[in-house]
Amino acid sequence: MSESKRLREEGNKLFLKALTEGLSPFLAKDRLSKALKYYYQANVNAQTTNEASSALKNIGETHYQMAKIIWKECTNLTLRSSLKRKEKMEDEIRFHAKESLKELFSSLQRGCGQSEAWRDKMDSDISAVFSDVVSFVSFGDFDRRVAAMFVLAKCMAWKELRALLLVQIAQVLYQHSVNCLEEEDFRGSLRAVHEMHYPLEEAERLTSYEEMKTDIRVLKADSMYQLASAESMQTSAIACEQLARLLEQIEFLNMNMVFDTLDMFKDAALKAREINLEQEAMACYYQGHIFEKVLKLKQKGKTFYMKVMELTEAAKPKLFNHEKWYRDCTASLKIMQEEARQRDDRAQEEARAKFRKEMEKELNALTAAKNSGSVVELLKHVYSKHPPKNDPPKLDIKEVEDWDEKEQSVKKRLLIKAMSDYHPDKNSKDEYGEKWHFLTEEISKNITYFHEILK
Repeated sequence: MSESKRLREEGNKLFLKALTEGLSPFLAKDRLSKALKYYYQANVNAQTTNEASSALKNIGETHYQMAKIIWKECTNLTLRSSLKRKEKMEDEIRFHAKESLKELFSSLQRGCGQSEAWRDKMDSDISAVFSDVVSFVSFGDFDRRVAAMFVLAKCMAWKELRALLLVQIAQVLYQHSVNCLEEEDFRGSLRAVHEMHYPLEEAERLTSYEEMKTDIRVLKADSMYQLASAESMQTSAIACEQLARLLEQIEFLNMNMVFDTLDMFKDAALKAREINLEQEAMACYYQGHIFEKVLKLKQKGKTFYMKVMELTEAAKPKLFNHEKWYRDCTASLKIMQEEARQRDDRAQEEARAKFRKEMEKELNALTAAKNSGSVVELLKHVYSKHPPKNDPPKLDIKEVEDWDEKEQSVKKRLLIKAMSDYHPDKNSKDEYGEKWHFLTEEISKNITYFHEILK
């Protein structure tokens, strides 16, 4: 028996004892550490490539078991455990995970003279170990986790396996970028997106699998959208700081600075367009805010506020009531709409007053017909002096003959016809002019008066 084989067998005894069910982690790690010493010595004393590959295989499997035991210990730590202890254990897990893959791949490369069955089993073992090892390092602090995954990727001798891990790294970076953006940390989001470039490009170079190439293309497209959102948030943040400084010096405005700030918000909106509705809506709000509060162009500001409403409506079911910019936008829009309504009411009242003066004779005659107490007199007066514009009219004036003998339901139906002929909505200003529209309003009021009596 060769010295290398003897040392391996001594290590195997300790390895098997370490895997005894119910053994404490401390004893298991102690026995695995002693087994590793035997295996490393066996590798040094190897006389053939087969002996070396067997020793390296045992070293890789022992490191894997060490990582597995420490990982279980780490997941069972209580909240009271110190951060320093936890980080130390994480470092140990990552070290053993890396060594495991590195030695297993070395064993496979050195084992050219091994049987085909041995090599097939090694392929299977490496694939199984790979999945576990990646999960072992995929926890804890983000930066340490990504760094550990990159270290593992360097150990991968198989191109496809390395490409797979690089894609997983890119996915972790992408998710971190999304999480940062949700927390409004655009710096962290931008950093993660930029770090996605290398693993994606390297994975695309290594893989020959079309399915993986498709995943890479999707991740690249997603990263571009994420980059646009993060850059939009960054631009908005810088613009908000500049706007705050502007408002502090509102009495001595620097107009160049005003328009520079406006351009930054415009740029932020463009970057987020059709990618991040919330970012686009916020950038539009601030543009409207500058036009309303700083440049005193309320109508221009209202245009942007209406765009905000359109974007937030499109983003439903997500709600923005908790966002200050959204609440300020709705408040400003409500004030503007109330001011517009008051202006419209004043303009309409002024127009009515003008028409009352111009049509005083016609209105007095209309009032006299109503005050006669006879709906027939009113209808005959209206249809003779101010015939409906629609031809033919809904009501034939002959239908009101023998009014007192008609049933209540028939009277109501005839009055509804008359109301339809003179309803202001069917006699629009655009089509028939403001004067006729005003007159139909007055006629409708009088016809409605008699209709209410019948009720």
